[in-house]
Amino acid sequence: MNLQKKNYEIITDELRRIIEAGLIKPGEKLDTIDRLAAQYRVGRSTVREALSHLKALDLVESRQGGGTYVKKPGLEPPAMPESLQNSNTELSQVLQVRKILEVGAAELAAKHRTAEDVENLSKIIGQMRNAANSEEISRIYDTNFHLAIAKATGNAILETMMIHISEAMFRTIEISRKLWLYSGKDTAGKLFEEHKKLFEAIRDRDPNLAAATMAKHFAQVENALLSVK
Repeated sequence: MNLQKKNYEIITDELRRIIEAGLIKPGEKLDTIDRLAAQYRVGRSTVREALSHLKALDLVESRQGGGTYVKKPGLEPPAMPESLQNSNTELSQVLQVRKILEVGAAELAAKHRTAEDVENLSKIIGQMRNAANSEEISRIYDTNFHLAIAKATGNAILETMMIHISEAMFRTIEISRKLWLYSGKDTAGKLFEEHKKLFEAIRDRDPNLAAATMAKHFAQVENALLSVK
C-alpha cells in the first residue's frame, strides 16, 4: 500500500480548499493548465489529473471554448461534526488531537527534513507572507503548512493520519484563527511570525525548539478558546 501522497492529490486538495473557502466562486474560471503547472512546479499532465479529480467531485466543469470553471461551492467535509462551529467542546477535542499529533510531528520534522522539505516549507512561508492581508487565503496556506510539516517527518503513517483529518484541520484552523485574531490576543502579523519561527526551527534541525514552538502555538489557541467560553 502506497501511503505517500502524489503531486496531483496535493494539488487536488489545495484547489478544493480554495473552492470550498469561496476564493473562486461558482461560474468563475480557474487559471490555465500552464499557469497552474508553473505555480505548483509540476508538469501539465499532473495538473490535468488534478482537474479530472475535481470534475469527478463535481466541483468544476470544462466549457466549450476552453477553460475549467467552478461548478458549485464545494462539498461539506464529512469528517467534521456539523455542530463544531458553535461547540467549544468539540473544537477543543479536535485541537487536542492535533496537538498530540503535531507537536511530535514538528520534532520529527526537525530531525528528518530533507532539502526538498525545507524548500516546500519556505515556499509556503512566502505564500503566507504575501497573503497576510487576506485571512481567507491565509487559512489555506496555514493548513498547507501543517500538512507540509507532517510530510517532512518522513513518517508515511503520520503523514497519512494528518491527510485524513485535513478537512477537519482546515475548519478548525478557520475557527481558531478567528478566535485568536478577533479576541484581540494577537495580530495576523504575529501569527505569521510564529509560523516563521517554527519553519526556522525545522530548517535549522532544532527538534526541541520546533516541538516547543508548536506546543506554544496550540496553548495560545486553547487560551483564546477559553476566553470566549
